[in-house]
Amino acid sequence: MQNGQEVRVNSLSPKPELSDYRVDFSALDRDNDGDLSRSEAAADETLGAQFDAVDRNEDGRLSRYELSDWTR
Repeated sequence: MQNGQEVRVNSLSPKPELSDYRVDFSALDRDNDGDLSRSEAAADETLGAQFDAVDRNEDGRLSRYELSDWTR
């Protein structure tokens, strides 16, 4: 607790069995805007299920940076 408020930190990464997991960002980015929307990400079952964990800045979009950071 900090200043009487609970502080939680969550860190999620792909499961060990996903160590070779790759995402074809360009194929998923159907509108070619450089980010993946939730619906675009849902085309990949694993990424769709982990969308909120990957979306580190919580803007509802996945950047190449967020995705590369998650798959390391």
